[in-house]
Amino acid sequence: MAAKVNELVLGGEGLIGSELVSALNAKGHTVISLDLKSGCDLRRPLDPGPFEKCDRVWFLAWDTGGAKFLEAEDRQHDQYRNNCELSLRIFDALARTKKPFIFTSSQLAGLPNAYGTTKLMAWHWATHLGGKVARLWNVYGWEHPDQRSHVITDLVLSGLQGRVKCMTNGEERRLFLYKSDCVAALLELFDSSLQTAEIAGPKWLKIREVAEEIAAQLNVEVGLGDVKGSEVPIDPTELLPNWRPQVSLSEGLARVITEARKFLSESQSTSSSAVVR
Repeated sequence: MAAKVNELVLGGEGLIGSELVSALNAKGHTVISLDLKSGCDLRRPLDPGPFEKCDRVWFLAWDTGGAKFLEAEDRQHDQYRNNCELSLRIFDALARTKKPFIFTSSQLAGLPNAYGTTKLMAWHWATHLGGKVARLWNVYGWEHPDQRSHVITDLVLSGLQGRVKCMTNGEERRLFLYKSDCVAALLELFDSSLQTAEIAGPKWLKIREVAEEIAAQLNVEVGLGDVKGSEVPIDPTELLPNWRPQVSLSEGLARVITEARKFLSESQSTSSSAVVR
């Protein structure tokens, strides 16, 4: 591949997207990021310019979040609508311009909820258009804490407040993969001759085990709930050949803790400044 590539990243300010944008910039590529957070609503009619000028497209944009968001009954309709509208606009642009693209699907594709149903639909749509598909398992990293943030961000923040609090009994399992490892795999897939690949961490881990590692790093206790958490124990079978994650769970969690501390420090500074004014 040429040294410089014009990249279009859809959803470039999300957990994976922001890491991908940084990696592409580091390679010297020209990157355009379109994201709702920066004012570009990809559910609306799209400017054809970025699609026509780019060399390839990364379709990461999606209405998504952690289990507490994806499983919320009062959010199903909005997720159906938002993800169908995203798919319609983006796939229509890709069909017109015929640009090479990769779509990020999920371990949860096919589940009988809004997220699983729309991910499966888009997976088939992407395949029909000749795009590449990456199926992801449990990618983590620091996220701005809100209703969409995933379990590791929530566990770390509770630990920094004195106790790692888990809302479930912690027995549900995940294949956790740090965001930089996910991006490295996505880059390898797009540059390869493969059309599809599954991208996941190396080992099934209970949420309780993750909570205990966070607690050990913070020197605090763990508090487990009584509710049974959900899990989808599907093993990936089509991993990228010769690819292995580089960031261990303990190292990845340490990075999240560092970023969480920075976030809390900056939030406190902002609050103090507002009080002074």
